[in-house]
Amino acid sequence: MNPSPASPPPSGLEQVQREAFARQFMRMARIRIYMAPPTLILLLYFLVQEPAVWRKWLLGGLLGLYVAVEGIEIHHYLRRTPRQRLLFTYVIGVGLPIHWGMLLVTGGLEGPLTPVLLMVSFFVSLFTTTRGAWVLALLHVATLWGLAAVSFTGVVPDLLPQLYGGGARAGHNDALLLSHVTVLSVLVVYSAGGGSILRGIFQGMVKDALAARDETLRIHTEAIDTLTRLSGEIAHELKNPLASVKGLATLVARDVEGKPAERLAVLRREVDRMQEILEGFLNFSRPLLPLHEQRTSLEGLCRQVVELHEGMAGERGVGLRLFAERPVAVWCDPRKVMQVLINLVQNALEAAPRGSTVELVVLSVPEGGGRVEVRDQGPGIAPEVRGRVFEPGVTTKPQGNGLGLALARALARQHGGELELHPREGGGCVAELVLPAELPPQQARAEAMA
Repeated sequence: MNPSPASPPPSGLEQVQREAFARQFMRMARIRIYMAPPTLILLLYFLVQEPAVWRKWLLGGLLGLYVAVEGIEIHHYLRRTPRQRLLFTYVIGVGLPIHWGMLLVTGGLEGPLTPVLLMVSFFVSLFTTTRGAWVLALLHVATLWGLAAVSFTGVVPDLLPQLYGGGARAGHNDALLLSHVTVLSVLVVYSAGGGSILRGIFQGMVKDALAARDETLRIHTEAIDTLTRLSGEIAHELKNPLASVKGLATLVARDVEGKPAERLAVLRREVDRMQEILEGFLNFSRPLLPLHEQRTSLEGLCRQVVELHEGMAGERGVGLRLFAERPVAVWCDPRKVMQVLINLVQNALEAAPRGSTVELVVLSVPEGGGRVEVRDQGPGIAPEVRGRVFEPGVTTKPQGNGLGLALARALARQHGGELELHPREGGGCVAELVLPAELPPQQARAEAMA
């Protein structure tokens, strides 16, 4: 049997892990920064108290490097610059040799800084690969045994500083020293292994969480697609019976008068309204059709929309005016843009109070293209839907279906433009449609619509 192929990692796994480890690394950098002053004071006290000249010079040089490394780390931490790799290079490439030098200066294997190797092995293994953690652990073990060799051979007679008793190791127990270095070596390896295991556990948790997220999104998308397709099929199947009902009502109305004729007129209007709702569902449920774009006068489109709605505006007692500062041409599908403008103007006329004026203002865009602002003096955007006006199904109209604005924005973005709603100064609402002078590439349009 062939082994099943490994499943691809969840989307965004590397980015999430990188950001999480970067945050943890900066927190560790903060701890190191907080520990720097007391460490520096302790080493300066050691430098002042130590009589050996060679130890003073070596420790002074190491302190200078230590201050430089910590200064670089503090600089990047305060600026919040995301340079984890650079800081990690400083810590590993410069900080560890400084630490090894300080181990030798402060007494080698018997000095006070030797246990710090355990903490360094553990925390460094959290932020590097498993191979890097084991390489570092082996370097630490080699350092311990090197210090033990220096102690055993007596190459440096005054290895132990005067502050800790000083002098040669005469009378010291070699077996105890050997046991000491062995135990420290084992603990260093365990520290590196423990850090690598914790890193693996964290990566597994992140991977499982992202995989669960992707699966939930997939199921949700499939359910939405199914419901959208089903609603489109239902709407399509209902169109023909409604058309038949409307036709029969028209035929019957020819033979009746008075009250029955009025009732049939109401029936036809309700059928018209139901057909508009079904058409909205169909437009929203099927994918956006390809554009048939051409160079178009934005003012001309707005003028046609104004002429189409003069009757509706007159019935409502609302003025409808067009203002254009100069001719503005855009590259668009006139039929689709007309659909967007009709939706915006109808919304404005329905919201505008009697005696007010709805304005269509055509403006040019400095970057190229044009902008149409549909301004009304109505009550404005209701607070309860202010952040959701472009979501499907969200509406404040008693008989609305909440699909018009969602479809209008999708059409605007299909052109590489945008549709936004803003409160109007003094009351009312401004619907702003922006269209480019030229259509962007297909990929850019798809990303804008996503």
